[in-house]
Amino acid sequence: MRSVSGSRGKAVSRTGVRAVPAKKRAPSKIAPGRRRAVADRGFGRRNERPASGLMRWVEEMREGSFGMRPFTVATVVLIVGVGLYGLFVGGHVSSAAREVAFQGNRVLALAGFSVEDVTVTGRNHADPQALLAALGVARGDPIFAIDTEAARERIEHVDWVKSATVTRLLPHAIRIDVVERQPFAIWQRGGTLSVVDIDGQPITDENVQSFGNLPFLVGFGGAREAHDILSLIQQTQPQLLPRVRAFVRVGDRRWNLRFENGVDVKLPEVGVEKALADLVALDQTYKILSRDIESVDLRLPDRVSVALTSDAMAERGDALAAKVGDKNGGTKNSGGTVGAVKAGFVSGGGNT
Repeated sequence: MRSVSGSRGKAVSRTGVRAVPAKKRAPSKIAPGRRRAVADRGFGRRNERPASGLMRWVEEMREGSFGMRPFTVATVVLIVGVGLYGLFVGGHVSSAAREVAFQGNRVLALAGFSVEDVTVTGRNHADPQALLAALGVARGDPIFAIDTEAARERIEHVDWVKSATVTRLLPHAIRIDVVERQPFAIWQRGGTLSVVDIDGQPITDENVQSFGNLPFLVGFGGAREAHDILSLIQQTQPQLLPRVRAFVRVGDRRWNLRFENGVDVKLPEVGVEKALADLVALDQTYKILSRDIESVDLRLPDRVSVALTSDAMAERGDALAAKVGDKNGGTKNSGGTVGAVKAGFVSGGGNT
């Protein structure tokens, strides 16, 4: 478009519209490349930051003019919270979750993930039927519905079981790995007989007579302390073990050894090793454990007391009376039993 100069020297277009020259921009006070400072920025005409919703609500409360919207929101939140709390406490949520899991396990069982086989390893004495009952699983049950940890705890309460592991073998098998307790002795307390392990823990009260070759323990505390006395005898005087019929715990403080011929050997609370050595020495020299006696008392470190049986006491009394009578010209001594010290031990009628 060609412009025509007017009478006043201003450019006029052919259409008669006068062209207005562009205004010049005022020079910027900010150097090129320099950003405007944060302090120079403003919000609105008054250079103020707009108030937040919370501050406006606080200001309205100060003025006494405020809406009900915050209270409405708080009420709704409170009602929802109370409802959720009631659902959880009442068990409705957990029941719904269990039902969903049950239905899901049924679908998986239909797809082949069901129990068809149960194997047990490590079992020697434990009753297999008791193990299956403790497992609590029937053929065809969903395999993912089995709580293996709870089943393990139940199995470990079965006789003979020390520890157990329950494992899923997908898609359709359960394996039970059992570690059994080892029988150590038979323990009698009161009228109850039990097979116990080396720690003194009862294993079972069933079929105890099948373990008659084990050491026989009597008395409360006997099962717990048996390992120490048996180990001491085995290490120091092993020849005594086959002759001991029972290990009797007295007052949960010390032991009596009852030998096969009925002789009771009373051991001290301390110094048991020395007492056992003295017993073996006396038996080798005087055959003390083969005589007609009731007990041998080793509780005192400086002496050994022997109690004769009633028959042996009567025979000894008659013999002593006859001997005294012959010595006194045929006069009998009506004094009864006379104690005598012989061969380093005391012989008498008292059962100490």
